[in-house]
Amino acid sequence: MSAKKSISRRDFLKAGSLLASAAALAACCPATPTAKPEVPTPKPGEPTAEPTAEPAAPTEVPVEIEPTPVVNAFGDCAEPLILYHGLTGTDGAVFAEMLQMYKEANPDVCFESQGIAWDLFFQKFPTAVMAGNPPDMVIYHAAEVMQMTSQGLVQPMDDWYASSGIGKDQFNESLIDQITIDGNTMTVPFDNHGWLNWVNEKVISDAGLDPNELPKNSEEFIPWAQQITTDVNGKHPTDDGFDKDNVAVWAIYWTWLRYTVPSTLWQYGSAVINEDATTATLGNPESIAAIQYWHDLMYKYYVCPPGLPGLAYGGEMYQANGIALWWEGTWTGGYMRDRPEVAAVTRPDYLNSLAPDGKQAVKFDSHVFSIPAGVSEERFTQLYPMIQFLLENGAYWATSGQVPALKSVQASDEVKAVASVAKAAEQFNEIGSTDFTHKAFVEIQTAYETAVSAAVAGPDVDVAAALGDGNAVIQEILDRP
Repeated sequence: MSAKKSISRRDFLKAGSLLASAAALAACCPATPTAKPEVPTPKPGEPTAEPTAEPAAPTEVPVEIEPTPVVNAFGDCAEPLILYHGLTGTDGAVFAEMLQMYKEANPDVCFESQGIAWDLFFQKFPTAVMAGNPPDMVIYHAAEVMQMTSQGLVQPMDDWYASSGIGKDQFNESLIDQITIDGNTMTVPFDNHGWLNWVNEKVISDAGLDPNELPKNSEEFIPWAQQITTDVNGKHPTDDGFDKDNVAVWAIYWTWLRYTVPSTLWQYGSAVINEDATTATLGNPESIAAIQYWHDLMYKYYVCPPGLPGLAYGGEMYQANGIALWWEGTWTGGYMRDRPEVAAVTRPDYLNSLAPDGKQAVKFDSHVFSIPAGVSEERFTQLYPMIQFLLENGAYWATSGQVPALKSVQASDEVKAVASVAKAAEQFNEIGSTDFTHKAFVEIQTAYETAVSAAVAGPDVDVAAALGDGNAVIQEILDRP
């Protein structure tokens, strides 16, 4: 047996530095994303990939970036209200239709929507605020609210809640907690989005299993998964001669660390950091057990693609009935909508538990409306009706695959008719949690992604050592004044 390999602390720090540098670079040129594995450019009608880069420090020198923002003008006036957001694919098309609906209902309004690729958004937005020329409203993610607030880029929105008559109890409680900083609710949630379990019922039935009876814990999952996983010769991992390098059907597949890792850690009763953000917990026994389980699925049981499955987007393989359980985002609803033959064999469901005790947990995030620092109260309040209109018409936004933020809209017949959105809403409200909050959120996120990437990089990697190196880096961040 070969000795297990451990990534050294020096190598880990080097890798983390490279990833952080690459993330910063992604805010300055159209480079291949590093925070999220590469995803092919969507074909017409395919869902937009979620964000691939994060907020750059507002001290960075602005550099012109392609691609060019998608600009839509609604009305003609000298000083239109300006909206920045990163909704640029099929979700952007749905959002543009909603803005047109708002314009038709309010013919006197005048505004401009700029759909900006996320990497460019996170460079352009801080630069505009620093230059004293901020947009009037922006849309980004709830997970980034603490960092945006600590950098002084945004202002509280409690007045919106008071004037709109929409109480904070109409939103997911975990989400409101995440976007409330020092007693101030900094943003207004537009939606809930995150991981779903896309269940290919045909693949499971073809393996002689009941697609309505998924395994309930880590122990049940392994024999179930081995019965499904099949190589190109029709052999299973338990068969002599199984070809692990030429697998035709995988039991499970995931495409993004950012949602898979927190979800699995929570299932194991752990997290990246503790609740009061004072202690790194990526290296504790529960976290190690969670990531070791994924490592074993890849290299011991051969039921999950090795390394980072997300190096290749799973859509093509799923469409070819090569995946049984696909852990992917709510935005995959657009993918399914455009492929009715795939949707016909698919059931959206809760994430299956991979924990020994069967605990269920799932991470979700939110696109949020936010008012930048420097926007006058006069212009600020002109946006109140738009935000309320977009929220109350969230059933239309559900056609993009995202869950409307308002619970009252989630309960509407129109939303319940969209199976994946209805299931995601149910899941997020019952077992969903938002990510940790910290002023160095992006840096911590990069550190844990680096550590987990190292931990599942090969069969001989020492998972505990890789996570321990990452844990030390995260602790250093938490210990800063």
